[in-house]
Amino acid sequence: MNTQYIRIQQLVNFIQKIIFLHLVVFFMRNFYFLLEKLSRKDKSVALFFLTEEFYYDNSKYLFEYMRKKNDLNSILFTANKSLYEELNKQFPGEIAYAWSFKSLKLFLRTKNIVISYGTSSAVFFPYYLHEKCKNIIYLGHGTPVKQIGYQTPVWNKFGKSYQLQSYSYLTACSDIESLMLASGFRVNLNQIWISGMPRYDYLLSKNNKNPDLLQQHPYLNKKVILYAPTWRDGKLTRFFPFEDYNPEQLQSFLEKNDAYLLIRGHKESVKRKSIEKDKALFALDRVKKAEQLQFPDVTQLLPFVDILITDYSSILVDFLLLDKPMCFIPYDLEEYKSYQGILLDYERNTPGKKFTSMKELTVGLQDYIQNPKQDQEKRHNVCKTYHYYGDNNNCERIYKNIVSLTK
Repeated sequence: MNTQYIRIQQLVNFIQKIIFLHLVVFFMRNFYFLLEKLSRKDKSVALFFLTEEFYYDNSKYLFEYMRKKNDLNSILFTANKSLYEELNKQFPGEIAYAWSFKSLKLFLRTKNIVISYGTSSAVFFPYYLHEKCKNIIYLGHGTPVKQIGYQTPVWNKFGKSYQLQSYSYLTACSDIESLMLASGFRVNLNQIWISGMPRYDYLLSKNNKNPDLLQQHPYLNKKVILYAPTWRDGKLTRFFPFEDYNPEQLQSFLEKNDAYLLIRGHKESVKRKSIEKDKALFALDRVKKAEQLQFPDVTQLLPFVDILITDYSSILVDFLLLDKPMCFIPYDLEEYKSYQGILLDYERNTPGKKFTSMKELTVGLQDYIQNPKQDQEKRHNVCKTYHYYGDNNNCERIYKNIVSLTK
């Protein structure tokens, strides 16, 4: 009886939160619509909303490109006090702290808003990004591999259209990604710019190995294997879930190849503590944590990586551009499909070995170490699917599109 009562109470609390969220967002939407209509707009400003606690990803690379241009006044915008103080030293006069009346006035008069993170409109509290009043340009943070936006069951069941952030324009890397975005966010294809992602400009540049990063982490100069699984929407993420898993055997393999294994749990899994802890794994001296605390910007880590291990993460799409071996541990593929969904055929779009045991893992990794060109043709074919551009002019293409909105 007690258990049943607790479950009913949890359901009631959940429903109360949903109702409260509906009311708050509904009020903010109408309140900001009124404020926006009373404010004169300045198209010469591009406001980069930073909703994360770190400065990284597509907004970072596009901002640092556009701040050197004369057509637009590019300004960073954050509600995180420590991030504001950190970036104000680097970009004095080019960053605004959201919790001030001065920043509110700046926000209201700005026509062009650039964001990389933020699916829910509640993410931008105390602000509301009204699609009828601003040009909201969504750079995204990864090519969608799983269901997104209105495709996901939670939005279909509990969400209202004004709670899922609406966008004026979105950037994509390919025609197929454009279709995914159009379906997920209910936008027309003419609202999507096929430009490539800003961070790929760095990834494809000649000087993409940051010497400061190498100085901080000298082991990056060795053979590097990165294991970066996706977020499982609150479900537990397990590293090397093999019956024959043996940490000593893993250590021996790494020593033999003078290699280091970097473990990068998804930031949402780390935040929600939904990762199965393995003290024996992290006790190995050739295994290093590579989470956001150690490497805030994974784009700067990838050029040092020789082999990628993942499952359903969009990091595989980034790594395709480097033309290096990748492999997969899809231990819960069918379960993941059932609650999260995968947009494309998994087998066809994962050009690398699939591991179901420790023995397969060590043998497969050894193959890739000895012959990095193995499965190269498969990688090239999948790369063509996901990437229309292979240059490093993505920022320029997006910048020109934003400038066109000011005319």
